[in-house]
Amino acid sequence: MKTQLKTQNDLKKLGTILSVWAHPDDESYTAAGIMAACIKNLQQVICVTATKGEAGVQDPKRWPPETLGEVRAHELQDALKALGIVKHHWLGYKDGRCERVRPLEAINRLLAYINLYKPDTILTFGPEGFTGHPDHAAVSRWVTATLEYAPYHPAVYHVVLDENLYDKHMKEVDKKLNVFYNIDKPPFADPAECEIDFELPPEILAQKRKALEAMPSQTEAIFKYMTPGALMKYLSIETFQKAA
Repeated sequence: MKTQLKTQNDLKKLGTILSVWAHPDDESYTAAGIMAACIKNLQQVICVTATKGEAGVQDPKRWPPETLGEVRAHELQDALKALGIVKHHWLGYKDGRCERVRPLEAINRLLAYINLYKPDTILTFGPEGFTGHPDHAAVSRWVTATLEYAPYHPAVYHVVLDENLYDKHMKEVDKKLNVFYNIDKPPFADPAECEIDFELPPEILAQKRKALEAMPSQTEAIFKYMTPGALMKYLSIETFQKAA
């Protein structure tokens, strides 16, 4: 068994965190609890988002495609406020087109933030992109490539999923909403073999829920299909595996 970070106090070992994602809400589903806990530990947490998620249309009548990007930008602002995160940067790319971004362009942008903040830890997607979204996979590649140019190397952690947690609380919802839509199966990992397996304390879990509730354009559907108990169980554990 690996030495694990399982408690809020353990998370102090992550130091300064750079959290790098593709769309607004990626950070809140995957790492909101870790980030909120580290903020309470007085650690520095910086969030970087590649796109405004303007292609993620779920209800075109309520959130028309032409205005969704700005809606989601405001939603992210409210979500980060709920988590206590004050440092956020956009990369400014188009949703669904991250694969078309010149790699050196993205690398230079990320390298600037690494040089500015000198993070000890980077939280991001694994190479499969978690749900299989091409933008997610592109972000993962950018982070990996950027570290080849960085003057020092933060520890990189990729979000993974406990298969038992998925089977109990997400599998049926996934069938209805096709959450893991572009991948044969989610990136499952044995929590006992993961470096981070953080069960959120109640007050941190409440912050995570508040952050997700601040993003109704993306979260109303999943909130609708999951009972409150199942939803909170699913959200209550965040698991990350150290990149090779």
